[in-house]
Amino acid sequence: MKSRSAEIMTTRQLAEYLQMSQVTICRLARDGKLPGLKIGKEWRFPKALIDRLVASASNFEEVFEGLEVSGGGES
Repeated sequence: MKSRSAEIMTTRQLAEYLQMSQVTICRLARDGKLPGLKIGKEWRFPKALIDRLVASASNFEEVFEGLEVSGGGES
């Protein structure tokens, strides 16, 4: 059984978790705004770091500041 801190999410899982499109998740990861690792053509994201990012109000605002202007992440 995996420990919660070691849980790794795919782009699809993270998009569902954050209620954003997969395209937006990939763009934010590519731009270094989401902590992730690209393995081949696939991104993987450590859930514990994503949770910390979301919990941190200042980082959350920085990461998602421009999303409304750029289309929000709607599918």
